[in-house]
Amino acid sequence: MTLGRDFSTFWDAPYRPLFLAAFLGALLSVAWWPLGVGFGLPGPDFAPAVLWHVHELFFGFAAAAIAGYLLTALPGWAACPPLKGAGLKALVLVWVLARAAIAKFDALPLVIPLALNTGFLAGLAGFLCHQLAAARAFHKLGYPAAIMGLSLCETVFLIEAVGGNIRTCLDLAHIALAGILLLLFSVGARTVPAFTRNWLAQQDDAGPPVRNATQLRSLLLGLLFLALALKPAGFAAAASAIWAAAGALMLWFMRGWRTGKALFNPLLAAQHLAFVWLAFGTLAFGAAGLGIIAFPVPDALHAITIGAMTGFIMAISGRAGSHRPNGEMRAGAGFTAGCTLVWLAACTRLAPPLLPAFSQSLTTTAAVLWCAGWLAFITAFLPALSGPVQRPVLSGRSSGRQ
Repeated sequence: MTLGRDFSTFWDAPYRPLFLAAFLGALLSVAWWPLGVGFGLPGPDFAPAVLWHVHELFFGFAAAAIAGYLLTALPGWAACPPLKGAGLKALVLVWVLARAAIAKFDALPLVIPLALNTGFLAGLAGFLCHQLAAARAFHKLGYPAAIMGLSLCETVFLIEAVGGNIRTCLDLAHIALAGILLLLFSVGARTVPAFTRNWLAQQDDAGPPVRNATQLRSLLLGLLFLALALKPAGFAAAASAIWAAAGALMLWFMRGWRTGKALFNPLLAAQHLAFVWLAFGTLAFGAAGLGIIAFPVPDALHAITIGAMTGFIMAISGRAGSHRPNGEMRAGAGFTAGCTLVWLAACTRLAPPLLPAFSQSLTTTAAVLWCAGWLAFITAFLPALSGPVQRPVLSGRSSGRQ
């Protein structure tokens, strides 16, 4: 017993250490650079520092969050026990060591950060693939395949970083983001309407049912996969055109989701708004790439990285910390504050191209909002790290309220 809480079951559920690792990685990736360095702290030993920042957001923060989600969902997909104990500790230890190796990247032989970072993703993919194949859940094998794709992208990123090929690294980051975008849509397109439908049923809502546009969802998945394939093949313009079209279609895809009603539930509001950010960010990514809008692509990407990617991670992972003793799921003040501050950070970070005279101030303000949002969110999540593991982790009892 520590500080009145029982942490003996901390390693019994993968979402606990992996979500916590993701949250701390998100905080560090901005608190150190650009915020801390801007206030005089020495920067990470990874030149230029922007590559460290990009790497840690995609292959540190997002990778840990994705691992936490997939390993939490795995028992439901494969009817297997969750990864826990020594195996989970080993996976988290590799992630932590990988973060330290990236922070000292320029001072270490490439083989050390390469083995640790790709080892985390490859180990995760291997475990998922083994469990899914054993359960003959072959329709879920796309997830470990996506993880292996992300691992391959990271491998090339680190090799190119050693060679000083900054432009190639940033292009690889775009490819990684496109893969994460595909994963976000795949998860969000199912979970957002499903959670909304369940909550409306619990409210005895007499309105129209939440729609399942399965054909449009399949079309969008195909378009996003095609764009992901076209980008590294050298057809950047075609990929950008597809992303622009897909972003517009995502907004149409949301029709019939009862978003107006869902906004009254903070847990659902976070998911719906994250999906709006996903649609808007995908549209902006494509339009900026085509030159349709006079907006720098690196700035436009923050609509996806902060608004959509971070928004979804908060919206989904935060549910694990929203259980109440009576079986209800209810967002706490920290969850709402954290999500709101990060959304404000996204809006602020998109403003510098529109207000170039205030560019530095806006960037610093966005970083402060980001860090404040994560501090509030982490504080609210701490009770979920101790005591008996709530199951199901990401949803309440069907008879209770979300």
